[in-house]
Amino acid sequence: MKKEMTKVRKFLAVITALVLLLFTTACGNGTPTDSSTSIISTSESSSQSSRPEGSTTVAEASRSTTSSRTRTTASTTSATTTAPRLDKVWYTEGDVRITKSEADAIVAQNYVKPKNVIVMIGDGMGPNDIALAENYSEDRFDFGLALNRFINTGYAKTHSADNDVTDSAASGTALATGVKTNNTVVGMSTDAKPLKNIAEIAREQGKKIGIVTNDTMTGATPSAFLVHCMSRHNTEVLANSFIDFAPEVLIGQQYSSFVKKLTDQSCGKIQNTYMLATTIPMMSIALNGDLTEEKPLLGFFSADLLGDTSNTLAQCTEIALNRLDNEQGFFLMVESAGTDKAGDTNNIAAKMNSVVTLDRAVAVVLKYMKSHPDTLLIVTSDHDNGAVQMPANGEKPTDELFTTDTHTAQDVRVFALGYGAECFRDKTVDNTDIGKFAISAVKGELK
Repeated sequence: MKKEMTKVRKFLAVITALVLLLFTTACGNGTPTDSSTSIISTSESSSQSSRPEGSTTVAEASRSTTSSRTRTTASTTSATTTAPRLDKVWYTEGDVRITKSEADAIVAQNYVKPKNVIVMIGDGMGPNDIALAENYSEDRFDFGLALNRFINTGYAKTHSADNDVTDSAASGTALATGVKTNNTVVGMSTDAKPLKNIAEIAREQGKKIGIVTNDTMTGATPSAFLVHCMSRHNTEVLANSFIDFAPEVLIGQQYSSFVKKLTDQSCGKIQNTYMLATTIPMMSIALNGDLTEEKPLLGFFSADLLGDTSNTLAQCTEIALNRLDNEQGFFLMVESAGTDKAGDTNNIAAKMNSVVTLDRAVAVVLKYMKSHPDTLLIVTSDHDNGAVQMPANGEKPTDELFTTDTHTAQDVRVFALGYGAECFRDKTVDNTDIGKFAISAVKGELK
C-alpha cells in the first residue's frame, strides 16, 4: 500500500510541475516560486521544496478541517456549517440532488430585501429549448426542470440598439448595465462612452464579485459584466481587464489561451495577487485551505459544451457561492454557453443537455437560497439561437427541428425568485429592464 501511495504522490508531483511550468512559460518572466501566488499543489513533497511563501498545499488544506468561523454551504440544508466547507460527496460523485417538494418550498418561502444578487444566463437559450429539455431530456430531475417550479416567470425582448437580432455582447451589456448598445460592443454606449456595470456598482456597495462561465473567460457574455471595449473580438483587452478588475471569483475555461493574452504586468498580478487553480478539485482545495480570503480565486476547468449533461457548472457555482458568502453580500453572474454552441451546430441533443446543465446550477443556487432569503435570483437568456421548433406529437426531437443556425429576434424566458421578483410574472419586459432591476437590488433600492 505504501509503495502504491508513493507512486501516486510522484505522479501528482509531475502533474503539478507541468502546471507550474505552463504558467511560467505563458507569462514569460519570473517563476511562481519567486512570488506569493497561491498555486494549488497536489503533492506535499513537491510543494515543500518549491512553493512560494504563503501559498497553500493540498496537505495543508486537507489538515485544515476546521475553521475559526462558520460558513454557509450551498449543498447542505443547514444555515451554517464548519469547514470543510464543501460537501465531499459532491466532489467525488458530482451529483446534484433536489426534490420537487424541496424546490417548491424554496420557491414559496418568504424573501427579504436582497444583499446577494445572482444573474444566470443560458447563452442562446430559446423558449423551446427549455420546453424540449423538460419534455424529452432523460437527465433532468425526476420532476422536470427546477426552472419550471418558479412562479415569477415571463419573457424578455432582446434587440440591440442597431439591430433587431442581438449578439451576446450587446445583450450582455443590456443585462449588465440596463442600457442598449450596438452589436459587438462590450460595456460601452452607442457613442463610445463606458457604461457603469452591475459589478462596478456592487463593488461600490462593498460587495464581493463573482463571474462563472463554462465558456472562455473572454467570451462576450462574461466580458459584458466587467469590461469596457468597443469590440468583443479584442480578447487581449478583455483578458487584461478581467485581471485588472480582480473579482473575488473568476472561473472559466481554457487556461493556456487566456494566459497567452495577458501582458507581463497582468501575469505579475496573477503571480502576486491571485490564488490560481487549474481544475475543479484544485478550486475546492483552494477554498478549504484559504481561511483569510485575501486573494481572489482564478479558476479554470475543462468541459465539453456539446457533450453530455454536465455537473461542472453546478460545481463551480457552488464554489463561487462558498467563496463569495459574506456579511456585505455579493453579485454573481453564471453563464451556461452550450445552448448557444448547440444552436450554431444544430445539435438538438446538445441543446437539451445544455439547458439541463444550467438547471443543475440553478438547483445549487436554490439550495443556497433556502437558508439565505436575502438573495435575489434572475435566470434568463441573452438571445435565442437556432429557432428550434417543437416536434409533432409522438415524435422524438431531431436536428431537423432547427430552422436556422444563427441568432434570432425571438423573445426569451425570464425566471425570477426573491424579493420583488413578482414584477416579472406574466409580463414581457425589455432586457434592459432586467439589468435595471438587478442594479436596483444591488443598490438596496428595491421597494
